[in-house]
Amino acid sequence: MPRERRELATFEALAVVALAFIPLGNVPVALPLLVVATLSRYLRGRSWAEVAGGGFERAAIGAAAGGLALALAIVAGTPVLESMGAWPIEWSQVPIVRGNALAAVLAIMVVAGTSIAMELALRGWIVERVLELWPGSPGLPVLAGALAEALLTPRELPARLGAALFGAGLGWMYCAAGRSVVAPALARMTFQVGAVTLEALRVIG
Repeated sequence: MPRERRELATFEALAVVALAFIPLGNVPVALPLLVVATLSRYLRGRSWAEVAGGGFERAAIGAAAGGLALALAIVAGTPVLESMGAWPIEWSQVPIVRGNALAAVLAIMVVAGTSIAMELALRGWIVERVLELWPGSPGLPVLAGALAEALLTPRELPARLGAALFGAGLGWMYCAAGRSVVAPALARMTFQVGAVTLEALRVIG
């Protein structure tokens, strides 16, 4: 039977903080984060199937939301965030794809996989864990997921702020979709794959 295992909460929080500061080289942070999340759910008698429900409608809504978020980020978000500091904003983190079709295809495959892993960990574990420990309003769980998103973003302050805002939107989507990662995962995947594609086509960079 599922168990809360409140005694694990401190170790779970420390694991997220550690992953934010431990150099991982070329390993996406989503992978070790997913390992920790899977272990946490296993120790609590929980399975990923519990947060993976939903059909085509949720997937379509998530994809549409991700596309809209990317458009807003490029058109409106970039000028605002860049005005806050001297850092350029890059919505994609793989500049090697510019003009390179093979690199773009490989990057898209990696991005798609890490998008799913990241949403399973951030929404299916962190947001879900806070909902489990402090049931009630989704405000605190959504905020926890957004803060984790910002913490795990290895960039300057404007990028972290953008990540937090994006994470808050995905957290709200997770709760509104009946605690399913399908919609937020498709939103993240559409956003990030779209950014890689636009960078490969030299539309952004």
